[in-house]
Amino acid sequence: MDYEKIFAEIEDIMHVDYAGALDKQDWPMKRPTTAVLQHIPDEESFVYLVQHYLQQYRDNHVFFSNDRVPQVTMGFTTRRYGAALYVLTADQEKRLSVGTAITAIDGLPIPAVAAAHQLELDPVPERQRFKTILLTAKTITLADGQALPLHHFPQTAAPAVFAYRQLQADMGYVKMTNFTDYTAIHEFYQHHLTQITALPKLIIDVRVNNGGDDQNFYPLLAAMFTGTVPHSTISPDTGMQINATPRNYHNWQRAVATILPNVDPALQPTLNDFIQMLKDHQHDGLIPFELPDTDTPDAPIQGDVQPHQVVVLSDYDCGSAGDSFVMAAKKSPQTTVIGRATYGVWDYANVTTQDWDHFHLMYPVSRADWIDRGEGIDHVGVQPDIHLPWTPAMIKEDKDLAFAERFLNKRR
Repeated sequence: MDYEKIFAEIEDIMHVDYAGALDKQDWPMKRPTTAVLQHIPDEESFVYLVQHYLQQYRDNHVFFSNDRVPQVTMGFTTRRYGAALYVLTADQEKRLSVGTAITAIDGLPIPAVAAAHQLELDPVPERQRFKTILLTAKTITLADGQALPLHHFPQTAAPAVFAYRQLQADMGYVKMTNFTDYTAIHEFYQHHLTQITALPKLIIDVRVNNGGDDQNFYPLLAAMFTGTVPHSTISPDTGMQINATPRNYHNWQRAVATILPNVDPALQPTLNDFIQMLKDHQHDGLIPFELPDTDTPDAPIQGDVQPHQVVVLSDYDCGSAGDSFVMAAKKSPQTTVIGRATYGVWDYANVTTQDWDHFHLMYPVSRADWIDRGEGIDHVGVQPDIHLPWTPAMIKEDKDLAFAERFLNKRR
């Protein structure tokens, strides 16, 4: 396997075809040396090397994988506070308990690890993700001085949660961990939407939300607005550009040809128009992302007759369509966003894939033009109306929810 050749092509894609290529062309990037690339022992090592390199682009819509390298996890998740990482979950790693403090990785204190990986990590400590760093580490040190060798576990998807419960006589609570699963989400609405919109006060929890399709959160907007609201009211205040290059045209053409037979017939003309636009402009680079007008514009949001008081709980594990939902919520005069900024995985979208046998690079080809106004949200996130700083005390006690209840109890 010619890892040097594949890496050179990955670099070329990130410099030419990636939607953020021009925005990030002057970012300092550490690349592996030729000697390192020529002495990679196996495919798994190459995957980790490329993932570390790509993390410097700080774009969760960019990802590198290999079909023959199983996805693994450390068996626990963490969040940084001060000079330590605190264990949030430990479903597979039974040697750790929720709330345990990790003070060092491979003998280096957490602040020193963060400094060594500053190009990969968010500058805000509580938003730093150490997963990739931990996956290539050997040991961790706990606050009591105990050193533990790290183990890998098969990665399993966390079950999606779509839940409703009544907190008080006049207050309901909704939790949505993605907007992806159309069938499960709409079954949830069939069972609970009447209850959700019946009470005058509502808390919607998207602190963990892995994104999906914006249309799957539209029914929730009925509780946030009163009367008929034009769709443009909730849309992000940005246009889009597409990076039209030969590679992006061919990659998208191949992908659409594969999925087109199974796509809703009403959407097929839009996909075909998109491919034709890429073909016609494939040597033009970034161009306005405009498709021909359709005869069926997006329907307006039908809000409730009676206004509700709504709180949306947000945090940095909410991204993509989760970002979109929180942006829409902030446009409602009846809604207050409480917690911490969302992750911010929105500015670069419409992901395509470049394949090399079992290796796959996923990268976005569209760009939000609000970046040019300095208003992009990638790795900044959608800011809450009321910021509650994260602390380890929140691991075992839901202080966000308690604050939201108190906040709504004061509203009329």
